[in-house]
Amino acid sequence: MTNATARGELLEALRLSRGLTQTQVAQVTGISQAALSKVESGDADLDAEKWDRIADLMGVPVSAFSSVRSSAAPARIFHRKLKSTPKGAVNKVAAELALVRLRVRDLMGEQRTTLRAHDLEDGFVTPQEVARAVRDELSLGMEPITDLVGILEDAGTLVLRWPLETIQVDAIASWQDGEVPVILIGEHVPADRQRFTMAHELGHAVMHDTEASAEQEKEADAFAAEFLAPASAIRKEWPTPVTLDALIPLKRRWGISLAALIRRGLDADLLTEAEYRNWNIQLSTTGMHRREPEPTARENPTALHSAIRKSLDGGASVENLASRAFMYPREFELTFLQESS
Repeated sequence: MTNATARGELLEALRLSRGLTQTQVAQVTGISQAALSKVESGDADLDAEKWDRIADLMGVPVSAFSSVRSSAAPARIFHRKLKSTPKGAVNKVAAELALVRLRVRDLMGEQRTTLRAHDLEDGFVTPQEVARAVRDELSLGMEPITDLVGILEDAGTLVLRWPLETIQVDAIASWQDGEVPVILIGEHVPADRQRFTMAHELGHAVMHDTEASAEQEKEADAFAAEFLAPASAIRKEWPTPVTLDALIPLKRRWGISLAALIRRGLDADLLTEAEYRNWNIQLSTTGMHRREPEPTARENPTALHSAIRKSLDGGASVENLASRAFMYPREFELTFLQESS
C-alpha cells in the first residue's frame, strides 16, 4: 500500500466518523471538494499547510497522516440495527470500526484467531449446525457459557463496548481477510440482550461474507439461539409445569433473556404457538419485556484495556500510545482507558 493510499483511506474514515461530507470539509478548510476526492482515492496529495487544516478539523495530530501505513478501508460489516437506522448512520459507525481496526492493530500487536468461516451451502448446513460446530471448536461442550466476552477474546476476537445508541445500532462486526474479527457492542444494550447480540454478530462473522440481508439476519438469530442455549440441552431442563418461577432459574443458568428462553421453547417444540403468544403477551403487559426480572450481569471486554495497561506498565507513555493510535492523549484516554461499568 502506498503512503498516499493509506493517507487517503485514513482521511475518509476520519471524515465519515465525524459525520462530515467532502463538501463540508471543503467549506471549512478551503480545499476543493474535487481535490479532497482525489486525496481520499489516493490519486493526489496535499501540501503540509493543507494537511494542518485537515488535521485541525478532524481533531487528530497532523503526524497521523505522515505516519499511517496500514489500511483504514471499510471492511465487510454486519450490523444488528433497527429498521429505521439511516444509511448515513451505518456509514459513520462503519468508519469508526475501520479506525478501531487500524488503531488497535498497533496497540495489540500480532493477533490471531482460532475461529474459522463456515459456508452455508444451498441450505444443506443450517445455522444451528454451524453453532454446534463452533461450540465444538471452542471446546464448550453443551454447558452454559458463563463468560461469552472472555470466550470470544480468548478465541482472538476484539470486543469493545461502543457508543452506538445515537445511530440506532445495537452492534456492528467486521472480519477483514487476514485480520481478527472485531465486534462493537452498543453501550446502551441491556446486559440481558448483550449476550444474544454478541452471539448474533459471531454468527454473521463465521457464516456470512457480505452485509447482512434479511435472510442472513434470521440465520444469525438462529445461530445465536443455538450457540447460547442448545435445543437438546434446553429440552432436558425444560420445567413442568412451565411457570415464571420455574423459568427464572433456567434463564439465569443459560444467561439469556426470558424472551429468548421462551423462543427456545417454541423452537424446541416445548411450547405451542398459542402458548408462545400467551407468554409474550404476559411479558409485554407486565413490562418484563423491557425490564427483566433478575437481570443478567454485564460482561465487559478486557483484552484491549489489559494490553494498553501492560504497555503503560512497561514504560510506554499515554502520549506515545495515543500517537501510535493517531489520536491526541485526551481522546485516547476517553476512548480506551476508561473503566467499563
